[in-house]
Amino acid sequence: MSRLGYALGRILPFLYAFVVIIAAWLFVLAVFRPHVSLLPPPTLVAREFWALAVTGELFTHIAASLTRVLSAWCLAGLVAIPLGLAMGRIPTLERAVDPLVELIRPISPLAWIPLAILWFGIGEFGKIFVVLVGTFFPTLISVVAGAKQIKPVLIHAGQVLGCTDRISLFRKVVLPAALPNIITGLRISFGTGWAAIIAAELVAARSGLGYLISNGMEILRADKVLVGMAVIGVLGVIFDSIFRLIQRKISWGAA
Repeated sequence: MSRLGYALGRILPFLYAFVVIIAAWLFVLAVFRPHVSLLPPPTLVAREFWALAVTGELFTHIAASLTRVLSAWCLAGLVAIPLGLAMGRIPTLERAVDPLVELIRPISPLAWIPLAILWFGIGEFGKIFVVLVGTFFPTLISVVAGAKQIKPVLIHAGQVLGCTDRISLFRKVVLPAALPNIITGLRISFGTGWAAIIAAELVAARSGLGYLISNGMEILRADKVLVGMAVIGVLGVIFDSIFRLIQRKISWGAA
């Protein structure tokens, strides 16, 4: 019963938000009466969603966007996690790398889109590169913070219990102790990458949810645009919930 109550507590706020959005939507339609090409009614958007789902076009776009995000996100994690752990535990390395990180990190992933098109064209590598830039730095910063917060007593205990070399100490002590921060960084970076890929697909793509929105805009089909926006929002909530569940399980296991 407690699990049911917890699930309802998580779902009800989203149901309330959905009701508020639909009510505001209907209010705007009733008061301003916009043309259907600018703001269609919810029923028309629902029909378009069903049509795209039945033909499989919607799932093709979802798969394209997800593939790009996951590819770049995994590549960013493979580099950012070990680099972040090393920077957090080796002050000399942090002093050498941090200025470069702080110089590049404030640049928005969207600012890299023109260069990505020039360097890689409108193929997959350009979009993956944009997402890679967007996901790398949040992961790196979170991992560095997690490695720095490890208590010296844990390091000393690891050395006493047999972690005599730096590699075994990193693997058995530093990595597990920094894991909550690593998961947080991965969660934040995935959200950043999800936003970045949509922007990249708006500019240069022939598939993906961003392309679905861009194509709907070009042919004055606001129903397609709203379907794409709704799917982006729902998937974002689902992914964030999955990461939060993983974080809770790790916290409970550590406790």
